[in-house]
Amino acid sequence: MARMSGKRGESIVARLVIAAAVSLMVVSSCEKNAKLKIGSILFDGTNEWFVEAIAGMRDAAKEFDVMLVEADSHYDVSVERDLVKEMLKDDVKSIVICPLSVEESGRSLRLASEVDVPVVTWNSVVQPRPAVQVIVDSTELGRATALCLCRFVEENGLSDVRAGLVIDDSFSIGKERCDGFRDGLKTLVDAGKLRIVRQIRGNLYEQTSVSVVKMLSEHPDINFVWCWNQMSLMAAVDVIKRLGRDDIIVAGTDMSMSLAEEMRGGGNLLFVTTQQPYMLGYEAVRNAVRAAKGESIEPTVVIPTLTYTRDDSEGLDGYMKSHARFVDK
Repeated sequence: MARMSGKRGESIVARLVIAAAVSLMVVSSCEKNAKLKIGSILFDGTNEWFVEAIAGMRDAAKEFDVMLVEADSHYDVSVERDLVKEMLKDDVKSIVICPLSVEESGRSLRLASEVDVPVVTWNSVVQPRPAVQVIVDSTELGRATALCLCRFVEENGLSDVRAGLVIDDSFSIGKERCDGFRDGLKTLVDAGKLRIVRQIRGNLYEQTSVSVVKMLSEHPDINFVWCWNQMSLMAAVDVIKRLGRDDIIVAGTDMSMSLAEEMRGGGNLLFVTTQQPYMLGYEAVRNAVRAAKGESIEPTVVIPTLTYTRDDSEGLDGYMKSHARFVDK
């Protein structure tokens, strides 16, 4: 999951051009006037995590025979607001969104509530609450990785784990994951078996790569690295491999094909706790359709998380087989 980092340098005109471009409809049916329209807004349609979520949304749109109008705000809350306006003008009957900001996105989505268009948020949340929020328990997602580490430390008789953490504290779900992970480490910390040497902020691949190199240069004694999201985890794994630091073990949240391949090959990555982005996207559209039709809905839908470990070759093989379609060949 990526954090909020809108392109502040863009001019108002440039943002409106982007909004006009990305608001062009991508539909799941050619029968444009016969289908119920569901609007979909996210902020990064390119990386693997979001590609998987988009596949879930499109499969749900096909199953429930609706038109899915897709748009990408490219990390810009101003573009996101313009897209909400455009979709309302286009007469969508519900909006599904992975929002950028609890407060700013929430203000934009009030425009939909004011005209009785139900909103379904997925992955991240807004205030005021939408009709439905499709989420995972982010605190438990982070804590689950910590519990895996606790077991590994005890089973291998380790007594001096020196941790470097790649964290996020500006995005609600990022903060929850990081708080959950640190909370899960308490038994190791209290026993004197683990200490957190350094915490750095990281989100996207390039940014995190630079930060991890710097962290390991300044603290070469670090022998464990944990990352809060998919892109930072992929960056850390690649940096550690490139530096030849076989002494460092790695864990984090949000699985990908390259991470599964790394684990299957016996690399430094020991375990990953992960969301199910396909199910997040699928359930978002399914609930948007129900809300648009006035059918019964639950205000909160919680998607279970999964854990993959390096020694579970069967589970890793199953992941790679089922997720191959989400990766560009």
